[in-house]
Amino acid sequence: MGPAPVVSTHSNAAPRSPFGFVGRAGRAARALTTAAPALALAVGALALAPAPAHAADPITTQEYFSYYHLDSARQKGYTGKGITIALIDGPVDTSAPELVGANIVDKSRCTIEDSAKGIRHGTDMATILVSPYTGVAPDATLYSYQLSNNSSISEGTCKAYGKRLNSFDTLINQAVEDGAQIISVSQSVSEHSDQLKWAITNAISKGVIIVNSAGNGASDENITQLGRFSGVVGVSAINTDGSFASYSSWGDGVVTAAFGGPYNTFDVNTGEPVTVQGTSISAPLVAGMLALARQKWPEATTNQILQLLVHTAQNPNHNWDQYTGYGPIDGGALVNTDPSQYPDENPIIQKHNGSEPTVQEVQAYTDGIAYSSQDNTFPASYVYRGTQEVAISFNTKGLTIHLGTSPAYHRK
Repeated sequence: MGPAPVVSTHSNAAPRSPFGFVGRAGRAARALTTAAPALALAVGALALAPAPAHAADPITTQEYFSYYHLDSARQKGYTGKGITIALIDGPVDTSAPELVGANIVDKSRCTIEDSAKGIRHGTDMATILVSPYTGVAPDATLYSYQLSNNSSISEGTCKAYGKRLNSFDTLINQAVEDGAQIISVSQSVSEHSDQLKWAITNAISKGVIIVNSAGNGASDENITQLGRFSGVVGVSAINTDGSFASYSSWGDGVVTAAFGGPYNTFDVNTGEPVTVQGTSISAPLVAGMLALARQKWPEATTNQILQLLVHTAQNPNHNWDQYTGYGPIDGGALVNTDPSQYPDENPIIQKHNGSEPTVQEVQAYTDGIAYSSQDNTFPASYVYRGTQEVAISFNTKGLTIHLGTSPAYHRK
């Protein structure tokens, strides 16, 4: 997962907002500093060294909890109750003291043999999302999906007959089919396949929000992150004073930014407490706050929730830039601003300088008229409703086909 973490020594207090539970982060810096901190990861998304063991006592304090006034959020009943979040990451150690009492279900279809680093990473992401102590959305249900990466010992049962059973496209489709409303991913993604593009399309068509960290390379890492895809909420990191974090990557896929540390965890080798930082922390914070918004506004469409995110982000006039997107997230505004005032249109369906899937591809998929002669291009749940009879002869994977039934043929 990267080099050892750097212990945080700064303690700048974040400016606090009188308008709800979120502290105003201030406008992020427009230019990236040239420092190359040792904590930044070349791959992955969190500059931390996860631990194989955990202390008997839970970590009950995190700076982001006070930074975003999450105690106030809980007092007002914003806890993510009724919302299902999917976490695609390393295995989650549900016996960790911070997670005792959390509603976590391992929905993986296979099991990897992961390193202590990978397990620590997955466990920390789950902690940020749903820990009863410091989770953003402690009453949400968390579905975890085991993802193997360079730090894994082996792919275990997740590789059979030369096929990877826990590829990103497979896990995204599984999370969508399992009923997740938000998917949190704090990992880099080097895959460039039609299957991944259509998995993203599947999520968009089903109203599922994918949140992805921007990376810690202190560079434009758009090409190696899920945030490069249409509809995905790419998240960069800011410091406690609201400035753009020097370790954070950026790019055309960034939609918002969030607190990146310090975060309290345990050292992978010693089990001793250590503080770390990275965009891996930022992404689940955003995913958790979106869960609170979905809880507060159950009648709002996914598009309106994304409109809400964009319109309440903290850049002046919500102008977009490649460092913080539309600006740092304002969780208080997410639960205090009625999204019904916004159009039911996805505001990030096309990223700056272009992205895929295109608007036309999303519509074609939703209408059931997207077609490919290649096997395994579409999720198993996809129903082809077009008029190409050749689809029947190419259908070797059991996709459902209802020729000529697409709503596109009846749309005025």
